[in-house]
Amino acid sequence: MSKHDSEARGITRRGFLSAACAVVGTTAATAAMPAAALAVEQGVIGDWTADGSKNVAVPDSAATNASGLDGTYREHNAAAFPANDATPIAPRAVPETWDYECDVCVVGAGGGGLNAAARAAELGADVICVEALGLHGGNAQSAGMCGILGGYSGQNKKHFAFPSYPFDAQALTDWAMDEYHYAADPKLIYKIASEGGKSLDWMADCGVRWRLGEVPVYVAPKNATLDHHVLKMKDATDAMFAFGQRNGVCYKFQCPATALVRDDSGRIVGLVAREDFGREVYIHAKGAVILTAGGFCNNKALLEKYIPTAAMGCASSYLVGGETGECFRMGLGAGADVSGFNSSASFDGGVDWQAEGGQWARFLYDGMTQLSRQPWLTIDRCGNRLRYMDSRVAEDGANAIYALGDLATIQMTPPGHRSYIVFDADYEDHLAGFAQEHCRKLITPDLEQIDKVPEHYRDWHHGVQDAIDADVLKRRDTLEELEADLGFAPGVLTSAVAKWNECCERGEDDFMYPMPPEWLHAIVKPPFYGCRIGGNLYGTKAGLLINDQMQVVGTNGLVIPGLYAGWHTAGGACGENSYIGDPILGSLMGDVGLAFCGGYLCGTSAVEHELQGAK
Repeated sequence: MSKHDSEARGITRRGFLSAACAVVGTTAATAAMPAAALAVEQGVIGDWTADGSKNVAVPDSAATNASGLDGTYREHNAAAFPANDATPIAPRAVPETWDYECDVCVVGAGGGGLNAAARAAELGADVICVEALGLHGGNAQSAGMCGILGGYSGQNKKHFAFPSYPFDAQALTDWAMDEYHYAADPKLIYKIASEGGKSLDWMADCGVRWRLGEVPVYVAPKNATLDHHVLKMKDATDAMFAFGQRNGVCYKFQCPATALVRDDSGRIVGLVAREDFGREVYIHAKGAVILTAGGFCNNKALLEKYIPTAAMGCASSYLVGGETGECFRMGLGAGADVSGFNSSASFDGGVDWQAEGGQWARFLYDGMTQLSRQPWLTIDRCGNRLRYMDSRVAEDGANAIYALGDLATIQMTPPGHRSYIVFDADYEDHLAGFAQEHCRKLITPDLEQIDKVPEHYRDWHHGVQDAIDADVLKRRDTLEELEADLGFAPGVLTSAVAKWNECCERGEDDFMYPMPPEWLHAIVKPPFYGCRIGGNLYGTKAGLLINDQMQVVGTNGLVIPGLYAGWHTAGGACGENSYIGDPILGSLMGDVGLAFCGGYLCGTSAVEHELQGAK
């Protein structure tokens, strides 16, 4: 079958129309419709405007504190989650008639899916890419940068590589395996180390204009704003979508995948999807199906089963597009094994909206999230001080990036798996002096490229007021009232504040991890504010077991024919039992770089193994 012609398919509005792909058999293609005209069932994937939890009775946080009856974590409010199902999704049988034909079917049009589709098409495959949302980019476009430790040409020009220059993939693998406590697959780690830089250079060849950050471990699109990290990767995902279009990829938006198709020999030969959230269509993938639809940050049942530390310690997720785990469940249904058990990636300062009946997934640059990530007095439920990790770059940018995840571990692991921040009425006067950088920088209307930010979040005050109105950020006239309503035992919070104020008056912190003097601000002026926080989940590192060719491996130890997976549908990029998936916040490339690299590897391997090898 010849490659699809994008003009004939009628791709006239990038990202907002379902492309009319080539149709076979007797079933006609559904006409493309504007997103606004489609009636989307409330609560299904793709509908992030509905928050059904507001209609659910949830006890005040003072009554539930941070723990459940078993002393670990409070039971979650299921209505605040888009998904709550851990059951495998069984493959379907081959239909009598296929609706669409292709060589390779890619599930997901985020960072990984865009790269997988573009790479496979570039190598000559006829590609269909299905996406549940109404446009391309997924959660990848919200990322700030790739954190890569070496191998990219721009880094070579700067003579930068880790652990030393010139770049040596084996040396990097040896270091990473030690960091991962030898719980990862060394062949897979070596693959990421050796191909990560190449994948970024390939994206540059496709039209992405990269630049290095102040410290060469960071890579971001050239035209992205330097002031903050909001939607920095949108330029990169836009470029990869355009490259895919030029190479004939057929994109089908608002078309969530529902099941794999398996033939009598056990080979995965296609996909079932809901076109325009309506009728089911069968897509015949003669070469391979590639699962690149992210992980399951927004499926509590899967979190509890496969990443219990995240289920207990994370108070929120910031991935507001998808991440409900259907692709992972499809792989399980096909007999796939799991890799990366109990590993995840989180930022600090996850605000516990669900404790008050709010929604679990929140935009990262919600003003309340950014406010929670500043160096306030932070204690556990026993009143013990907790360390803060500084994100100011100073001399070592890598250490600043580590701080964003290391602080998450600190906030996720106290008794009850929650932490508490407290400050007084003068909090706004202190923010400039905190000078936090990267994605902790508060968003204001005067920032460069502010038009990329959803309007409600262009001023951080809006998100903070939302939290006050919902009593997520508790504002009380006395510390005693705040203490009671946060669920502390009498005297715990007031004693911790009194000790903190003594340090502030002396101008010297007596904690084992002391705050710098410029951050010591006494809590004396009412009203007083307090909020319960935990980790802010942004990546599940448990996923389908793959080999270094990105082929999904079954529980019998054998490759499942025709099935490939990229991160974060796949696992194993950082071993097992990792709270934050270090090094460099998730893998050798950071989370978005890992998705980019995984898609590139999937597209390459699928064509080489299933199409070129079959000729």
